[in-house]
Amino acid sequence: MYRITNVPTEESHSAIVIGGSITGLIAARVLIDHFDRVIILERDLFTGKPEFRQGVPQSLHVHALLTKGQEILEQLFPGLSTELIENGALETDVVADWRYLFADGWAPNYDSGMTMITCSRNLLENAIRQRLRKYRNLEFLEAHQAVGLSLGNDNKSITGVKVKDRQNRELKLSARLVVDASGRNSQTPKWLESLGYQKPQETVINSFLGYASRWYQKAPEFTAPFQGVVLKAKPQNCQRGGVLYPVENQNWIVTLAGIGKDYPPTDEDGFLEFARSLRSSEIYETIKNARPKSPIYGYRRTENRLLHYEKLRRFPENFLVMGCISDIY
Repeated sequence: MYRITNVPTEESHSAIVIGGSITGLIAARVLIDHFDRVIILERDLFTGKPEFRQGVPQSLHVHALLTKGQEILEQLFPGLSTELIENGALETDVVADWRYLFADGWAPNYDSGMTMITCSRNLLENAIRQRLRKYRNLEFLEAHQAVGLSLGNDNKSITGVKVKDRQNRELKLSARLVVDASGRNSQTPKWLESLGYQKPQETVINSFLGYASRWYQKAPEFTAPFQGVVLKAKPQNCQRGGVLYPVENQNWIVTLAGIGKDYPPTDEDGFLEFARSLRSSEIYETIKNARPKSPIYGYRRTENRLLHYEKLRRFPENFLVMGCISDIY
């Protein structure tokens, strides 16, 4: 849905969520039970398929859905795990099916009874979006970007969001509650300042982590006794690590990482040489003859940022910030 049929121009029992990624989708699912109308505002267009989009540049890298997160999603979307598996995701035992090399050596393998669904972030987000589209009181407003907040006559309550479409036409949406789940590029500090509030203080810690990822096709003859591999860095003598992560349709995502500006290369030979330099050769030996299915994607915008909203003397009512807005990793 690219336009909403009835624009909420007067305050109504509605909620607006800025951002249609994981945090925004989950927030919207919770709000559906408490508001007559929920609008997810997203600057990208959704194709209805598990595809890359510009608003989530990290989606091509490894994303792990841990067991507790999986349990929560299953409560909100019953049957989601089964649906993901039917669409090619894997169910793995988090201990028995994985090889973990920690700083002090290899972790033991045994049947833990804890399972984890492994898939790409794109597959997971698309499955959740399709579930949400079935709710009659939820709408997606795509190809629209939030450009500001509306402040009520009491000068202390947020009453809506100002948005622009791709033709630069402005629209004002009213709501009882606004949730900013737009992620790392959130404009909330600037918006608050424009309304007469203080900007939150910011703490930044940067280990100069960089990583690079590539997708591979799992070879039919692959018979190793593991589904995935995690090789941790050991900062005293190795600042490099890597993950071989199984995803849908018999694919792997391999993400290599280095700290202290020891960035993995994004060229063919350099990527493989970096993999060979890790503390174990298991990832290198697995991928050296595997068929690549993608280019090598690099990412270096990884500084840790904490916005101290909790220290503000005042904060507008009817407004929440969530996810990678207050703490960014």
